[in-house]
Amino acid sequence: MTRVVAGENQENVVSGSIAFDRAAGYYDATRGLPEGVSEQVADRMEAVAGPQARFLEIGVGTGRIALPLHRRGRRVTGADLSMPMMAEYRRKAAAAGLAAPALVRADVTRLPFRDASADVVVEVHVLHLVPAWREVLTELRRVLAPGGVILVGRGSGHEDPEGPHELASRRMRELVGDDLPFVGASADERLAALAALGGAVERLEPVRWASEETWADALADIEERRFSYSWRVPEPVWAAAARRLREEVEADHPDLDVPVRITSMFRLSAVRF
Repeated sequence: MTRVVAGENQENVVSGSIAFDRAAGYYDATRGLPEGVSEQVADRMEAVAGPQARFLEIGVGTGRIALPLHRRGRRVTGADLSMPMMAEYRRKAAAAGLAAPALVRADVTRLPFRDASADVVVEVHVLHLVPAWREVLTELRRVLAPGGVILVGRGSGHEDPEGPHELASRRMRELVGDDLPFVGASADERLAALAALGGAVERLEPVRWASEETWADALADIEERRFSYSWRVPEPVWAAAARRLREEVEADHPDLDVPVRITSMFRLSAVRF
């Protein structure tokens, strides 16, 4: 796979895509997967790939998905808009005693790779942030080798709809209303579009795990705007809604630090061409 490394000062021309520079310092704390879960996700990915498969992950970020494959000696190239996010991946790889990952700064609507240069293309939690998502799917088909697979992440959200983070996020969306526009495409829309391009969709067995969260953490994540759905809302609108949410939560939950058990789920679909 041809690799093009862009410098830190390169202009960020992104066709409206959302870069995650601001999230680099806390991304793994809010979106990271437990180590055992990461390995199970890697197992799912390896099960659909050949032993010599060349992996390309778009939106590779901090290596949340790619690093376990990297540790296993797989050939993985990552592309991302955010230099700070990829710097965190490099730091984690170095700390694990691994070779530096093959990373490219790129807009996913214009991937700097040859045609048919990857056997497995990975897209996890990316195209809901890209307005020109159909252009990206065309690019993924272009770089995918004949007989290749596109792996689409369908979310690592909570299987329990009543957990603090899920409920708080849902209520915030109600409070900000029309000020919270959707940018890209849902997983179902992406899978339908890939099927229309000739792909055969297979939904892989989800990975589930139990954990705990608190209302205090859920409110802090919202007030600090740690999730990308909040970044498109004007600050005064978001702040007012967050204050209202805190008032409601404190009225219903006097002790915000009480742990709540939840079940989370990570889902992948494989689209074969």
